[in-house]
Amino acid sequence: MTEGRKQRRDAAANRERILTAAEDAFRRHGLSVDMRAVAAAAGVGIGTLYRHFPTREDLVQAITGTDLADLAVAHLRDGASAIDGLREFFTSALTRLRANKAMIDLLAGASPSDADLERCLDHLRSVGREAVDRSAIDRTLAPDVTADDIAYQLLGLIRIAQIVPEPGTIDHHVELALRGLAA
Repeated sequence: MTEGRKQRRDAAANRERILTAAEDAFRRHGLSVDMRAVAAAAGVGIGTLYRHFPTREDLVQAITGTDLADLAVAHLRDGASAIDGLREFFTSALTRLRANKAMIDLLAGASPSDADLERCLDHLRSVGREAVDRSAIDRTLAPDVTADDIAYQLLGLIRIAQIVPEPGTIDHHVELALRGLAA
């Protein structure tokens, strides 16, 4: 019985080492990281990695699920105009995502087939609806801007963050996107 508990404890420790190594590798290098490199960084064999995470997608989900959940609960700041709320929301989201190349790769290049990603996109549309509703009062967005337009603008900005290496350009690109949405 003691041996069984030790194995479970070892297995849990292996899983945690894999997650730590994968999180570091995916955040720094994106989704293209070789699974053998993750296993080596975790100090386990490739078989051990696949025993815990049968597919790359399982490991990616384990690493990015929390970040998707965080993005899926972000809102516009209370009291901000529609355009200022979007500026803060876009800048904050991109700054957080910039620290996780895997998240940028996932959101910029993946199809919304994963349930977490689908919930995230639905949430971006709800943020867009919130901004459109605010703009009905403060008139800071162009009258033809829709919730989908706002969600797609953020996805476009995420794609820009994926291909533009300089982190200081986030504010510039957010301002460019907001010009297209502004009244």
